[in-house]
Amino acid sequence: MTTARRVPRQIRYRVVTVTQGLLPAEVVRTYLRSHGIPAVLRYESAGRALGITVDGLGEVQVLVPARWERQARRLLRAREHPRRPLRARRAAPARPRGRRRPPTAGRSR
Repeated sequence: MTTARRVPRQIRYRVVTVTQGLLPAEVVRTYLRSHGIPAVLRYESAGRALGITVDGLGEVQVLVPARWERQARRLLRAREHPRRPLRARRAAPARPRGRRRPPTAGRSR
């Protein structure tokens, strides 16, 4: 009796955005991953090793699997153009200023 092996299918990736430099691409990748979308980066290794960001060497592509492309683009669009401004957080109540008294527990008189 022979067992049939299941051949893993290839995952097709789509470019959702292109950045100049690795740091902005890492921010986008982390943002997508925080929303549950797997993302990978594709870039020229010479640009990173030499620190050159001229003539396409600093270009970094952010890729996601094809089935996540629509959701990833929607998230990136919403991130760039928020519909509502963010609300400011309520300020914490101010602490009284002045000298603090040391705790009295465990002190000998």
